[in-house]
Amino acid sequence: MDSSVRQTALEKIIPYIQTHHLKDAGSNPFPTTLLDAQAAKIRPAVESIRAADGVQVSCRVWPGKVGMPVVVYLHGIEGHSQWFENTAAQLNLRGITIYAPDRRGSGMNPRDRGHLLDYKVFLGDVDALLRKLSSHFAGHPIVLMANCWSAKAAAILCREDFKPVGGSAPVPLSGLVLTAPAIFTKVDFDRATKFKIGFAWIQGSYRLMQNWPIPLTPQMFTKNPPYLEFIEKDPLRLKEATTSFFVQSFFMGRQAERSAKFINLPVLLLQSGSDEIVDNPKVEQWYEQLKTTQKTMRIFPDADHSLDFDQTWFKEYTHLLSEWLLARTPVSV
Repeated sequence: MDSSVRQTALEKIIPYIQTHHLKDAGSNPFPTTLLDAQAAKIRPAVESIRAADGVQVSCRVWPGKVGMPVVVYLHGIEGHSQWFENTAAQLNLRGITIYAPDRRGSGMNPRDRGHLLDYKVFLGDVDALLRKLSSHFAGHPIVLMANCWSAKAAAILCREDFKPVGGSAPVPLSGLVLTAPAIFTKVDFDRATKFKIGFAWIQGSYRLMQNWPIPLTPQMFTKNPPYLEFIEKDPLRLKEATTSFFVQSFFMGRQAERSAKFINLPVLLLQSGSDEIVDNPKVEQWYEQLKTTQKTMRIFPDADHSLDFDQTWFKEYTHLLSEWLLARTPVSV
């Protein structure tokens, strides 16, 4: 189907899509068993950020100290910014500011849940936030951090040849952090489902909004009981996404796979040794192709996909992460 025809069809359909009703997230409180008493008291504010097309995107914010690094954290395919709360609290104790937006169509953003019309819209949302923060926090190091699925977007945004919408100059970043980056994965749809999704994409129209289960289980993220229980009960967890989402994810992933040789800023890559989602050997090959010479990779043995929930490695993970981020701070601070 011609792209202009597909766009017109979607513009007619989207106003009639019913918004999914989201249960009260407060009924499933986020565990803090990995934190000490001081960190457990730290809670984020929730701000609403207006995207270029007028869509309001919810964002958790942990304000830090003047002059210290500012981190923009991007969550994975099923999760949302709340899953990062423990790690953000630890970073915030060190004076680091964190902005963690929920991707449009996920988490606290109920509109067009699980849908992505064009992956460039997602890139534009992140780029706009980075632009806003680089202006507001002039002189502060700005670091992009991405977990799992969103590492695809981060890899593209950090290319030295990335061209933002409107032709503006790229936002100068002080570093890129990737945690369990799903640029290459073990988990995928079977061939028959891929064919069905591809066929629905070709047909276009309302089939672009057809939902498909995300092929992940809570046990793939963590085996830590309180966090596993939280994920299983999480009313904001995204369990399915649309035809268009998965096709756009494929396009974005292919570009991310080819991005390593164009990334020339400090990179920290943190991998889970027992990750059931990410293809670690392929990610390591990708890491070796990075153009930058300022790169660090750390693998946490026996850790499940989500280091943010890992009982064994959480303290070392957050310590390494905070030290690396603080090293981006100018000496004068």
